Amino acid sequence: MANRPDTGRAHIPTPRRTTRQRLGRAAARCASYITRVVPLRAGYMFCDRAGDLLYWRSRLYRLNVIENLRHVYGASLGELMLRRHGRHVFRTSARNFWDLTRVPHLGVVDFERIVRLPANDWSLFDRVREEGKGGIIMTAHLGAFDFVGQTLFVRGYNPYTLTSPTVGEFVYAAVNYLRHSQNAPLEDVSPAAIRRMLRVLLKGGFVGVVADRDFTDSGVPATFFGVETTLPVGPVRLARVSGAPILPVFAVREDDGGRDQRYAFHLFDPVFVERTTDEDADVHKGLQQMVAILERGIAMAPDQWVMFQRVWDDERPRRRALLDRLAAASAARQATVSVDAMPEPATDRSALTGDALPQAALPGEPRD
Repeated sequence: MANRPDTGRAHIPTPRRTTRQRLGRAAARCASYITRVVPLRAGYMFCDRAGDLLYWRSRLYRLNVIENLRHVYGASLGELMLRRHGRHVFRTSARNFWDLTRVPHLGVVDFERIVRLPANDWSLFDRVREEGKGGIIMTAHLGAFDFVGQTLFVRGYNPYTLTSPTVGEFVYAAVNYLRHSQNAPLEDVSPAAIRRMLRVLLKGGFVGVVADRDFTDSGVPATFFGVETTLPVGPVRLARVSGAPILPVFAVREDDGGRDQRYAFHLFDPVFVERTTDEDADVHKGLQQMVAILERGIAMAPDQWVMFQRVWDDERPRRRALLDRLAAASAARQATVSVDAMPEPATDRSALTGDALPQAALPGEPRD
């Protein structure tokens, strides 16, 4: 195992696990022993058939995948080819899960063997680490995206990564058990986790983010593949505050007939987010740079973009507009109550100095 310095390593609290989570972890542990002894080609053949079955049985996910691909390919691909590429997305996801179950039994030599660097090299990360500013490793749900963090971890870069549940509790616990199996630092998104992420950066460490969908509905508008949606702006804000560069990495699967698992790691040049007096302009410019890189990465292999939720959700703007209207109405009601609660103008000196005024709540503030 490569030597992993403790620079910037986050202390992650261990949460209490539910029964479903314990069962999910046990199932993942069993699966990891099965995939260890089953030949890879046979495993991939099983995954392809399982992917085909899920493609036809999971109508919602199938439509979501096809709709996402429609935005990426535009008018260059017909409906029949879109469906064919959509089915390949399901196969890719199934193979990804098979490979992930093998992680507990892989060593440094195995990671060296399965990863190829078509351009750049690991010296890019070495230079960033030597500068002591830390780095924000950004990727997308493309190809074997889980192996980005795993590979960088076993190479000693020790990225602290945040994740968010997008599947059921049982499956999510199983996947996270496998992601943790090499002791890679991983934690669910939360305000406390984001603070820990920033501390890691300020200490010169690496953090990892996946930025191709606004899972929390808290992102900002962005034009992605020519159509407006919302995307997370956290990586850009972290880069602006910390001064750390964004390091784009994409792991594209390479098909060799199932004889071996192989990934081509595409390392793009670092992106630095300016920090001027105009925060909004800095964030907007940084987001545009991030979007352009995401488009380049996904365009390398759209049929490996394992995104099963709609990135361009027509309902999301409506929900956001409704929430904005509700917030405005609530603020207006609080303002009315606050004004009505104010006393009549007083003429004595204590009232003029504010000593006799009651503690009326300002709009948006709780009352005592």
